[in-house]
Amino acid sequence: MAKVLIAEPSADVRALLERSIVRLGHEAVTLDRSRADGGDGEVDVLLLEPAFNGGVELAQLLRSSQPQLAIVICSIFPPSPELSELSPIAHVLKPFQRDALEHALTAAVAATS
Repeated sequence: MAKVLIAEPSADVRALLERSIVRLGHEAVTLDRSRADGGDGEVDVLLLEPAFNGGVELAQLLRSSQPQLAIVICSIFPPSPELSELSPIAHVLKPFQRDALEHALTAAVAATS
C-alpha cells in the first residue's frame, strides 16, 4: 500500500481523488500545510495540481528530501517546462476519465517499488 499526498485546492476534486486512491488500495493523505510531509512521515506519491498555492514549491521541497518520490500532475493546464523539471510519472489533464487517473497512479506506485 502506497501513501499518496494530495495537493489539490478544490474540495470536490480532492474528494474524487481520495476515492480513486482508496479504490486502488492506497492511503490518501490530504495536505497539511503545517507539515511538508503530509503528516507522519514520508509519502510515496505526490498528486499535484500546480494551481495549488505553493504546490510546485512543495513538490520541489519533497523531491529534494525524497529523490525517489513519484509525482503525478493532475491539472487543467498542459505540461510546462517548469513542471517537466519535476520529472513527473504522468500528467493527467482535467477533466479526466477515472481510468486515466487510476492508470497514472498505478504507474507512479510501481515506479516507487
